[in-house]
Amino acid sequence: MIVRKVLCKTAASPSGLPGLNWALNPYRGCGHACSYCYAQDVTRFEMGRPWGEVVEVKVNFVATLKKQLAKKPKGTFGLGTVTDPYQALEAEFRLSRGCLKELRTAGLPVSVLTKSDLVLRDIDLITGWDGAEVGVSIGIVDDDFASAIEPGAPRPSRRFDALRRLTESGVDTYVMAAPIIPGVCDSEGSLRTLVEKTAENGVKRIMWDKFNPKRIASPRLKRALSSLSVQLTEADDAWIASVRSTLLDECRRNGVDLSDAF
Repeated sequence: MIVRKVLCKTAASPSGLPGLNWALNPYRGCGHACSYCYAQDVTRFEMGRPWGEVVEVKVNFVATLKKQLAKKPKGTFGLGTVTDPYQALEAEFRLSRGCLKELRTAGLPVSVLTKSDLVLRDIDLITGWDGAEVGVSIGIVDDDFASAIEPGAPRPSRRFDALRRLTESGVDTYVMAAPIIPGVCDSEGSLRTLVEKTAENGVKRIMWDKFNPKRIASPRLKRALSSLSVQLTEADDAWIASVRSTLLDECRRNGVDLSDAF
């Protein structure tokens, strides 16, 4: 991986995502290298290189955020909207931890979204914080299969364990069941297992989203799947209705709330 240290002019950017007023992304690019990730389509970052090969670290991010918070902005801050705030580099640079410190000091709500159990390192900051929530992204529940599609991310079993520990500490948690990929993790058995594991680990909410085809992400995902002899299929309206119905039935059976992500 190529790691670049860069400076940023702003830290918090206005967000149009539901429930979020501000977006915080201390890194550009992501070492998880998930084959389905749409971030390169959105940000146009390092278009000539494979996704996950280059990550920029905004080394002055926390100091910049502190200056912005001095102006007393209002609303909810989303930590990790187009990059994972707890990718492996966070263990060294601790930018996400710095953001949480500043936001908690300012008494502002935060919504963290990650695919990493590294978030447990900051459980001391998140616990007891009124207005803080942590979402953990899990679309594929099988560890071995996930490792082929999400090569740099912690395995799903580790993420479920992180959710259990967060929930036991009183943290508001949810599972971001995304992306649900047609022909990959959309079988009734896979969806049932996803909901059951969510409930078993004490989580009461699931948000879900389908894989959204993109110009860069779709061919990348197809290449990854071809090595597994799996074919990506189409997510039409009937497929969406079927997946939602299965998830809803399983959530009702397990006492879990379900919502569409977008």
